[in-house]
Amino acid sequence: MTDTDPTNQLRLPQFGLTMTEALIAEWAVSAGQSVAEGDLLYVAETDKIANEVVADRSGVIEAILVVQGETVPVGSPLATWQSDGSAAGDTEQKPAAESAPAQTNQAPAESKKPSAAASVAPAPRNDGNRIIATPHALKLAREQGVDLKSIIGSGPGGRIKGVDIHTADPATASIPTTIPAASSSSLRSIIARRMTESKQQIPHFYLTANAEISELLWLHEGMKNNPELDRLTLTHWIATAVSLALASDGLFRTIYHQDEWLELPDADVGIAVATESGLYAPVARNLAKGRLGDNAVQINQLIDRCRDDDPPKDSLQGGATTVSNLGNYPVAQIFPIINPGQSSILGIGRTQELFRPDDQGAPKLCKELHLVLACDHRVYNGADGARFLKTICDYLQQPMLIIAQRQH
Repeated sequence: MTDTDPTNQLRLPQFGLTMTEALIAEWAVSAGQSVAEGDLLYVAETDKIANEVVADRSGVIEAILVVQGETVPVGSPLATWQSDGSAAGDTEQKPAAESAPAQTNQAPAESKKPSAAASVAPAPRNDGNRIIATPHALKLAREQGVDLKSIIGSGPGGRIKGVDIHTADPATASIPTTIPAASSSSLRSIIARRMTESKQQIPHFYLTANAEISELLWLHEGMKNNPELDRLTLTHWIATAVSLALASDGLFRTIYHQDEWLELPDADVGIAVATESGLYAPVARNLAKGRLGDNAVQINQLIDRCRDDDPPKDSLQGGATTVSNLGNYPVAQIFPIINPGQSSILGIGRTQELFRPDDQGAPKLCKELHLVLACDHRVYNGADGARFLKTICDYLQQPMLIIAQRQH
């Protein structure tokens, strides 16, 4: 393109380090339509989240090159437009914020700066024509017969959240004739496709261990009702222990991406969160540098946002591992599937009480937590995975090491 040729191509941006493609879930514009700066152009769904992309300047959409529902690689031309601006060349949208650069086995990755072109933006306001609501809010509205047009959303850009449905005036309840398909979530189908790809493309192997957590449970019972701690649960202890293990060895923070090994700079941990819409895995940042109470606050905020189907977009990328805790269910062990873009995942089963012989051979009551670590064999060998799992167990069995952790 030249300065005298105002035609620009809208290309699919890369929203995260491991993103390679996205599904064009919705076009909010059509050929021949005029758009203004900030207008929603389209919604692109990755395995992590639906990304809303807006125009960086005004213009006219010339042609739609990719049909709604099609999956295309990063960088693909999606549409052409006549721009009112003077900028030349292809328009390449990029996410508003990116994770810290990773180290590679070839050369350190360079920091990337956000582009001034069209980018991910908060959801537009409910303007009477297009209703913006979370999938959970849509489900509640259908179940309770609430007309979304009568609701003022409390989320970013006026997005209607589940809590807005719960607090709606019953007098306004009336089932709307239609709910815009653009607001419906395909999260479950995305998860299904990505989990299938994970098992087909990532060579999994599994290691199991039992952590004796009597001391941890004793400490937890004494601390969980402390008003200064935010709804403290065993998940906070486990996630902090995993982060400390990640911080201890760069190999544990390494992922395999596009035929090379990337060592991530921070000890970030994904937290599996089951919701009515599907499974999220928001990433808690650098728990190894935080106090247990601070980590609980961060994790609880992520869980709350996910349960309202409104996770922070920057939380759904990064991290080398995830914790999936089913300890509240009568599940002895879980053999989880690695999230694409990561290199391991830790499955947590229920705590069991059983007698084992002590040093003198006398029966001793033990409280053991079942751990299953799934590893990507392209990154880990058996001994590497065993070291990672042992390090996690060491922290869980010596919880004072977790409590002693201080911000630094």
